[in-house]
Amino acid sequence: MTLRLSMLSLAALGGATLIAAAPAAANNQRELREIRCDMLEQDRARLVTIEAPGLHVLDQTANDRQFAPAIPRGVIGISCGRTSVIPAAWDDKVVALGLFLMIGDPAGRLGSLEIDNGRYRFRLMRGEVQPEEQAQIDARIQAYQSRFDEAQRRNVQQ
Repeated sequence: MTLRLSMLSLAALGGATLIAAAPAAANNQRELREIRCDMLEQDRARLVTIEAPGLHVLDQTANDRQFAPAIPRGVIGISCGRTSVIPAAWDDKVVALGLFLMIGDPAGRLGSLEIDNGRYRFRLMRGEVQPEEQAQIDARIQAYQSRFDEAQRRNVQQ
């Protein structure tokens, strides 16, 4: 059965899930773990969550694996609760599918990875990051952009 939740429910559900994981995250802040991922679709002016128990972005994109989840019609994004809001090494694979990736962490921070006019960006919608975290985010965005630009060059040459 597919469960659909409003954005407010998503925030409450994600917050409860992330709070439950906070002690584990505090013990090992270096290890990035995913608590859960869901799909997001737009219904008029509302963002609606579709429960996706088989969706595991970190595992399914690890080591540059092909990311090809079954995406129902109308899905515009993926939302993941993780131990850190910093995008992971291969999160750009979500964006390559034409989706945005929303990431929340136990500290209540919420960010969105997206591409606009061929340029990757990460927008922090709630919370703040430390300067060292911003440097990590900037490095990830640069890596995504380099892969994207290289793929574009290869496509033009063919």
